[in-house]
Amino acid sequence: MDNRTLLSNVLANLEVDLITADHNLCAPDWRDLNYTPDYSKFYWICEGEGWLRIGGKEYYPRPGELFLMPEGVEQSYSFISERPFRKYWCHFTAQVGGINLFKLLDLNPRCAPQQPELLTKVFSEIVNHSGSDAVYAKLLAKSKLMELIACYLMNLKLDADSVSFQQTPTVNKLAEVLDYIDEHIAQNMTVEELAGIVYMHPNSFIRLFKQYAGMPPIQYITHKKIEKAKQSLALTALSVTEISEQLGFNDMFYFSKQFKKHAGATPTDYRRQVRLP
Repeated sequence: MDNRTLLSNVLANLEVDLITADHNLCAPDWRDLNYTPDYSKFYWICEGEGWLRIGGKEYYPRPGELFLMPEGVEQSYSFISERPFRKYWCHFTAQVGGINLFKLLDLNPRCAPQQPELLTKVFSEIVNHSGSDAVYAKLLAKSKLMELIACYLMNLKLDADSVSFQQTPTVNKLAEVLDYIDEHIAQNMTVEELAGIVYMHPNSFIRLFKQYAGMPPIQYITHKKIEKAKQSLALTALSVTEISEQLGFNDMFYFSKQFKKHAGATPTDYRRQVRLP
């Protein structure tokens, strides 16, 4: 499985929606058992004691810990002493192609951020924006929620080599196709060819691919070819014509047009820019 490409596409196409957020002291009756929410939650523990159960595993969060309680997972929570939690919290959804992000990635619910003051600042801004009636407030709240998710993933030390994907048939199919594209990037692949790898009808395959990659397969292939071309222009002495031919572009005009569309400059200008002293 090409985890680097798959993780990059998943996170690049993430869509989030903030439902609600707040900062408060939990009431003495703070308790709910064995429920399965249709939204995800973050708890940023500031002080106090409490108990969580997420997917059958029990936790006793401590101040300075961030907890994810994912959508679609059975969970419980309760106070356990006269020192209830004071916490920031938010309810939200995070999806890729309409699929819950946390059904795709196998993640540890608990993390201890190395910069707790940053988490407090981000949460404070989420709460402030969510309670504002400014026309741009929801957009700002959503951007801060994205930052919060990024902080959570970074503090898990999540990277392309260590990330664990839930082994769903959909993920496995997409990973197989992405591997094939990388291995055959110098060729001109067709949708029918790629769909055949995973035994899917081309129309169904296009819909699936676009959900995860954020673009149709042929557009994705062109994007990958241009990225390879940029590397060759920057790191080799190959001519533009040679690079074009190596990547399966038989028409130099078409190659130059696609390159400028993706890179914002012609191949020759791009090479000049990246090689400036």
